[in-house]
Amino acid sequence: MSLLYKSSKRCYLIDHHSPDPPAVTLENLDIAEYERFFDTAGIDSLMVYCKDHWGVTYFDSKVSGSRKHPGVKGDWIRQVRDLTEKKGIEFVAYYCIEYDEGAARRFPDWRVKKSDGTSLIRDDLYAKWSLCCYQTGYREYSLSHLEEIVREYHPDALFLDIFGASLCYCPQCREKFQKKYGYALPETEEALASHRLDVVDFLNGNAKEYLEELRTRVKAIDPTLAITINFSCHYPKEIRDLLDYQYSEPLLKDNWYSSAYARDTAKGQYPMLAPGEASQVYNYDSKAQYICDLSSIAAQGCRVGMYSGSQHYDGTLDHAEAEQLGSVFQVLKELEPYLVDRSPVKHAAILQSDASKSVNAFPFHSDAILRMKKHNPHTYAILGAMELCEHEKIPYSILPEGEATEETLASYDLLILPEVYIVSDTVADLLKSYTKNGGNLLISGKTGLWEPDFSTRKEFALSELMGVSYRSIHTEYAQNDWSAYLKKCEDASYEGMLNKTTPPVSEFFLETECTSAHPEFHFVLPCVACTPTQWVNWWSPPPGKETDFPALTVNTYGKGTVFYAAFDLFTMAAKETYRQVPDLFHQIYKKLGICPAIQNITNIPNILRTAYFETKNAYYVHQISTLAHEYKGDAAPVSGGKLTLDVPVKSAKLVYPKAQELSVCRDGKTCTVELPEFTLQQFVVLEKE
Repeated sequence: MSLLYKSSKRCYLIDHHSPDPPAVTLENLDIAEYERFFDTAGIDSLMVYCKDHWGVTYFDSKVSGSRKHPGVKGDWIRQVRDLTEKKGIEFVAYYCIEYDEGAARRFPDWRVKKSDGTSLIRDDLYAKWSLCCYQTGYREYSLSHLEEIVREYHPDALFLDIFGASLCYCPQCREKFQKKYGYALPETEEALASHRLDVVDFLNGNAKEYLEELRTRVKAIDPTLAITINFSCHYPKEIRDLLDYQYSEPLLKDNWYSSAYARDTAKGQYPMLAPGEASQVYNYDSKAQYICDLSSIAAQGCRVGMYSGSQHYDGTLDHAEAEQLGSVFQVLKELEPYLVDRSPVKHAAILQSDASKSVNAFPFHSDAILRMKKHNPHTYAILGAMELCEHEKIPYSILPEGEATEETLASYDLLILPEVYIVSDTVADLLKSYTKNGGNLLISGKTGLWEPDFSTRKEFALSELMGVSYRSIHTEYAQNDWSAYLKKCEDASYEGMLNKTTPPVSEFFLETECTSAHPEFHFVLPCVACTPTQWVNWWSPPPGKETDFPALTVNTYGKGTVFYAAFDLFTMAAKETYRQVPDLFHQIYKKLGICPAIQNITNIPNILRTAYFETKNAYYVHQISTLAHEYKGDAAPVSGGKLTLDVPVKSAKLVYPKAQELSVCRDGKTCTVELPEFTLQQFVVLEKE
């Protein structure tokens, strides 16, 4: 197998989906200019269009029905392939699956169909891509293309874009669904919701079958070929496991959080994150923004990719983009010795559930990529959990449910369950054992209220652990935005605004009853539910009647502790409009009395981002300032704060942006390291004793 994906760190795609002349002529494509661009950018991996969204190929295909872009003369892909081989650059062949405008126009029967028989179109602001269904003749057409590319050019890797299975009502899809499930493919939103388990299973199964056939056919030609798909980390594990490495675009707020998610859902699969949003060719951001945005990917443990529209209509290139990329990739090249052979420091784990991603994820998008990009409630809550851990500056990881074992859970001090709607019996038993032996849980909202078949439960799957019993979900105040308020119980100890006022919660809350848990806060209802004829003022109605419904509870289970928030705590964090959520998380965390091996103490947690990794002999700390990202490249020096370590270290040194020895202050088993000021990023190495 080509192993370049294990070592390449700086990938680039010239993103040039190209319609026919006169719109895009490509008459001045020049391999020598490409080489100059690559040298300036400092890339070690190149993704190359072999077939784009327009459905044109950039090579001479012998597959019936194919159409090469008329502006491409000769064997352009061979020229690029030879150049990458000469320069030791990884060659990744790009092929677009579902979006194929040309094939859809030439072969209307291949189009993805809506339930009324019309064609499904990706209706974006500019692009209006047609989709093709690979249950039609398009399947053999595309697979034959991919065999041809591998046979002729032997790429190091094959990249499949727009891969997933869209919801299609063509005769083939209708027949296949009917045969598999014994009833007609649902058409209405209500029917899709009722049968979402089967619909999701059908679509994921179609994607998996296609990928399995693809792997069999292309690896029969070149067993060394590596295969990946776009948005890898957001596909179910059964599909992720078929990939040689994982590649994703950022979908979770920004590169920092998207990289952490991609890293932990792709253990051992050399994940790459590639943002196109980091660049606007012709309307460039500053170099400082490039450095901040792309360094965030490397800091969180992913390989760095990038794509942008740097090719002009005639095939020449905008070399300003190469200069911008070069400014980042040179920095990352200096840091590369510290970006490999390391593992995230373990402390807090955020449980990720493939099954939970389809619960409450409606309306149902027919387009697979829009469905992929839509923030399902579970994943959005995961983002909020990451943001709270980042604000607290504690080490955190995403833990896919399939990787949960007694040994794995025991390596974490805290497990966070953010709207994990489906908790299997196996996972529930693992969580009970973990907590009984001294582990800590923080659980939110509707966690554990659905069965694996998507039916609702009458009781929480983790009721025994939580020490509360489920009664109902309240949404009658959802139109207020603030559906309830939190009031501290008299015997609970909380400080600041949590003690002075009644902070709001979002669109729903749960009515529960304590069985063994102790209430820390209870809910206060709004004074009115807003209607077209009833309101109070310009904003959400103020608190009114108090209830005895517990809002936040704490329960002792064996040697462990379980906090439960009967509201959508982590989604509130992701929305970033609920001001007291970080402080509530901070005070809950302190009550648990746990200490990470390493933590950054800072008074500017919203400016600093801090990542923690370790090797056998050292801890690595990578800090990035968000000022350049937030303020259009403007950046001033900020304090790195200090590091506190609950383990002894021999020494500490700054290795970037300059070499500098740092003093280590010891107080018993605790060590403290004061960090210097920095402007964009800095990297610290602490030698273990």
